[in-house]
Formats: sequence, C-alpha cells, structure tokens
Amino acid sequence: MVWAFLVLFIVFSLTLTFYMAKGIYIASFLFFQVLVLFSQQKAESPLLEGLKIAFVSYRTGSAEIYLMNSDGSALEQLTNSPENNSFPIQLDNRTLGFNRTDSLRNTTSYQIDIYTKEESVYNELPIRPGAKWQVENPENQHWAFIRSNDYKDRELFIYNANTGFEKQLTSFKNPEFATYSVNHSWSPDGKSLVFMSGKDWYNQVIRLYNLETGLIKQVTERGYMNSGLKWLNDGINIIANLKIKDKTHYELYSVNSETGDLNQLTKGINLHPDVSPDGEWIVFESQRHNNDGEVYIMKKDGTQQLRLTNNPNYNGRPVWIKL
Repeated sequence: MVWAFLVLFIVFSLTLTFYMAKGIYIASFLFFQVLVLFSQQKAESPLLEGLKIAFVSYRTGSAEIYLMNSDGSALEQLTNSPENNSFPIQLDNRTLGFNRTDSLRNTTSYQIDIYTKEESVYNELPIRPGAKWQVENPENQHWAFIRSNDYKDRELFIYNANTGFEKQLTSFKNPEFATYSVNHSWSPDGKSLVFMSGKDWYNQVIRLYNLETGLIKQVTERGYMNSGLKWLNDGINIIANLKIKDKTHYELYSVNSETGDLNQLTKGINLHPDVSPDGEWIVFESQRHNNDGEVYIMKKDGTQQLRLTNNPNYNGRPVWIKL
C-alpha cells in the first residue's frame, strides 16, 4: 500500500509542476507529509506472532486480568470477579497465574486457562523450605528464591538442584545488603543473577552474582528505589525501573552490567517493564498522560513508543505471554 501512495505522490507532483511558481506546491508538500505519517504509523504498530500481552485494568470497576495482541487489538477479559485480580504471570503456554485479593485484603494465588477461562487455586511447590518468588535457571539447574518472615528480613538465596547446595546472598545484619527487593533475574547464559539490595528501601544498588566465581559485583554507583529488573538478550544490558527519592519519577533505563552506565529510555512516570522473548520489545505501564496508567510498548533502545490502551481507569502491570 505504501508503494501505491508513492506512485500517486509522483503523479501528483508532476501534475503540479507548472503551478509551483504560484506557491501551489504546498499541496504536494502536505501530501508527502501525510504519506510519511502513514508509513510511520504502520511501522509503529507491530503485531508479533505467537505473543500476547496480559495486563491489569480497572475498567469494569474492580481489577481484572485482560489479554490483547502486541498492537493493542483483540482485547479480551479473562477474569470476572468483584475481588481484585493482579500480578499476572505466565505458568505455561495456556495458563496464567495471578493473585486475587478480597475485601479483607486476604490474597490467594490462582491460575486461569487463557482459552477456557477455567480458574483454580494455584499452589506453587517450594523448591526449598520457605522458598518464595522462585526463579529457575534452565541452563544449569540453579534456582534463585527468597525467604522471609516480614519485609525487614527478606533474604535472597540460590540453590543447586543437582547437588543440593544452598547459598544465602543477602543479609539483614549486613548494612551493605540490609534490604532486598524481589526483582532477581538470571542472565540469558545462566551465569549471572542480577538483583538489588542496599541500606534501606530508597537506596537499592544493582548487583550481579557470578555463579562461577561466587562473587558479587556492584553495578551502579548509587542506590535507587526500583520496580523491575529484566535482562536483554545480549546478556550485557539490563532494563531497570529506577527512581531517586524526592528527585525523580520512576523511569525505565538500560543499564550496562559491565560498565554501570545508565541510558534513560522514557520520560513521564513509567513502570513495571517486561522484555519480549526475542529481547527486541519492552512492554510497560506509563502514567505520562496524568491518569492512573496505560500500557505501552517500545523497542529495546527506547524508540517507537506506542500506546496500546486508552481508558480513563488504571491499565498496567503488563507481561508478555508466549503462546
């Protein structure tokens, strides 16, 4: 279709050549601008095969889980409950896990079939006693998880499923690792674990644990508040959701794990990133429109930022779903 517009543009321009001296050439210029905008819009609306986006929306009054294509089309409501449903996560190629919170603030984990919409309580089997927020490293049978009695003594561990060896990485008694946020993520090659810890919740430093050497490396020079850490497929850059208390909004950054360099990708309060399986696209929540939140996607370098939802109620916490 774009080629057809180009042909029309050439014909249109030749027709107006005689009148250009009178200033009517402006019409040709405007026609070209429309063509450029049309081409850009087509480029900015990716429909990624085999991928969906799950997210949370309050558009019906309570928090429900929705599913849509990567270009915002084929919107479908999955849950339908007067209680609040949030934090969707993919369990397998047809099942999502999520949390359901009642009016008394009691939270129960559920799972739902994205095709039949059948729900059931989900009980994740702990890989170790007391383990929560378990993340498997498929490359070498290691797991990362946390144990906690409350938010003050939440600690990060790794576990080798082959040997049974368990190691604690953070310690509430160590001022350097006093607090820990639940954002650990294995690198694509399975050799490093990224996490954030620090002296308090407002000064969390990005760190890397090297599985081969057993050493922890500090990546960023200062600490931040944070709400997400995801590796890109290059195994070097990490998408981090960072904020400096009382100075900046939450924004998305690309962080070089080797140098610690930060490259800001967004502007205007942006949160909860998730990286597509091919590592090329990032889906996230944005509050740049002075509303509760909308779902956006962008390229991994921050270009082609595209709004997928447009609703006055909250839309956020998006995650990629591989079918």
